[in-house]
Amino acid sequence: MFMNAIKAKAYAPSHITGFFEICESKSAERTGSRGCGFTLQAGTVTEVMVKDGGDTSIQLNGVLARAPTTEFVVRGLAAKHSVEVRSKIDVPIGCGFGASGAGALSTALALNEALSLNLTYERAAKVAHIAEVENKTGLGDVIAQSTGGMIIRKEPGAPGVGIVERIPVGDVKIDYVVFGEIVTRDVLEDADVRREINKAGKDALKKLLCKPTFNEFIRLSRKFAIETGLLSSKAADVIEAVESAGGMASMAMLGDVVFAIDGYEALKEFGDVKTSKICHQGAQLL
Repeated sequence: MFMNAIKAKAYAPSHITGFFEICESKSAERTGSRGCGFTLQAGTVTEVMVKDGGDTSIQLNGVLARAPTTEFVVRGLAAKHSVEVRSKIDVPIGCGFGASGAGALSTALALNEALSLNLTYERAAKVAHIAEVENKTGLGDVIAQSTGGMIIRKEPGAPGVGIVERIPVGDVKIDYVVFGEIVTRDVLEDADVRREINKAGKDALKKLLCKPTFNEFIRLSRKFAIETGLLSSKAADVIEAVESAGGMASMAMLGDVVFAIDGYEALKEFGDVKTSKICHQGAQLL
């Protein structure tokens, strides 16, 4: 640990996307996605400690790790300093919870505070968004995580650039079961999969805007997962079980994860069920 280090701490919620459309631009800040998802209270708390000299390191849940998206943020905001980043992550990494975006965003906000960079919230968050795009770890998580709630991403881009609207929701409890990872980079680089994603995502967004409700979102998310071929056979079985028991469920994008409302009893037959509530606020300093 650094002695006499400047410290700051920030929190960012996790983010589950139900469906999306990939939107590319020559500019990283205008690259992103259209679609819809929601943020969860289970998220990431990051503490940064800064001093001149020494090595920069990143710890994820107490373990030294390579975290390219967070490293990008550190290089962009604190290149002349030595930084120790400690992130406590309440959700699985690489499983469709926007963990890389939450880590990058909370790091950007904490560094802005610790170094007195005097960036606006949007400018600090924009650095995290660009880090996601450049490292191919996400497209729309950061703008959602900086907003909070249930977010329709109407136009792509970083916070301050993209356009979002929120669907009013209460303190909805989300249950989920994790089966494994899907590597975002691999999906984003597969031209055939991208075509199916964009076709299905555009159609889903058009329909949701006509009826912006939570139930319609889950219905369209399930349809998107099937049409794109991203739905695993295991996830399909779980969704069917939840629906048979009277609940609603779909698959997190991009992860082999089933999330549900009123689905706990059905989910527990398939694995370890975790529960969180929708987070109504965006990332913030602690």
